[in-house]
Amino acid sequence: MGQPKLPSMPSVSVAILAYVPFLQGFHRYGLDVLKLSIHSLLRNTNLPYELMIFDNGSCDEVVSFLRGLQAEGKIDYLYLSDKNIGKVGAWNIIFSSAQGEYLAYADSDVYYKPGWLTKHIDVFERFPSVGTVTGQPRRRRSTFSENSLSIAREIPDLDIRIGKHIPDSWTMEHLRSLGKLETLDEELERDDYLLTYEGVSAYITAQHHQFVVRRVVVQKFLPFPFDRPMGADVARFDHAIDGSNLLRLATADRVVLNLSNRPDEELLMSIELPEEEIPEISISSRPPGKYAQRFLDLKLVQRFLLAIHAAIFRMYYLSKIA
Repeated sequence: MGQPKLPSMPSVSVAILAYVPFLQGFHRYGLDVLKLSIHSLLRNTNLPYELMIFDNGSCDEVVSFLRGLQAEGKIDYLYLSDKNIGKVGAWNIIFSSAQGEYLAYADSDVYYKPGWLTKHIDVFERFPSVGTVTGQPRRRRSTFSENSLSIAREIPDLDIRIGKHIPDSWTMEHLRSLGKLETLDEELERDDYLLTYEGVSAYITAQHHQFVVRRVVVQKFLPFPFDRPMGADVARFDHAIDGSNLLRLATADRVVLNLSNRPDEELLMSIELPEEEIPEISISSRPPGKYAQRFLDLKLVQRFLLAIHAAIFRMYYLSKIA
């Protein structure tokens, strides 16, 4: 009797990073959002893949949900950290253990639309010198894609159109999900860069909350040094890709959405949730009244509240990594 054969490796490793330390305050709907994200991934991914989830020290309710999915055979690899090691610390583990030709990474608040993965792979297969591809085009400063335009201009027969091509509504919805509508005018004033090559279009732009990258490309940069959960440490990945003369692109269609910590009703209506999922995502809330909003808009009040928020985060985060 011969040795049993090992299963063949899928061409894509899908990796999700989860962090929901408690179900109050900012994270009140974290488990609902995580469920919606994973359900959309399972329902709308049309290529073979392995699913890897790294939990960065979440509460018991989240860990129980993830263990249940693994028991059902829906998660191939589940990493459970007893403390928050930061985004880059989790990346070093996820990226080094992925086995697929492509690595599709996302935070746990990303919604996947039908055919999302195929759209990403199409860009890799048509365009030369691709580093990363994201599924949510956004007009951003060229800080992390400085070399992409110069690389694109050197590719024969590649069409470049500079102007306003990304719909304003996409920008507005994304900024609203991030709570950053005050930057809307600034982003709408920017031009975007639409590339077309061999019948496939893509934008020059960069995101690190969701992207696809070839495994051999990202693994040569590992491990990324880090000493903080976000900020400049995360940017090291962006600069590494851009500095390697690789294109940082986004699909021409918006094939993923940012749910953030509390999706609004307009966003939930736009993605046409299956009926069985709607009761789980009852996430509407009334905005503060006119006078309450004026009080919250006072600079002194904002500084006081943000200082308290920062102090609480530092105490909680440091207690987890000690």
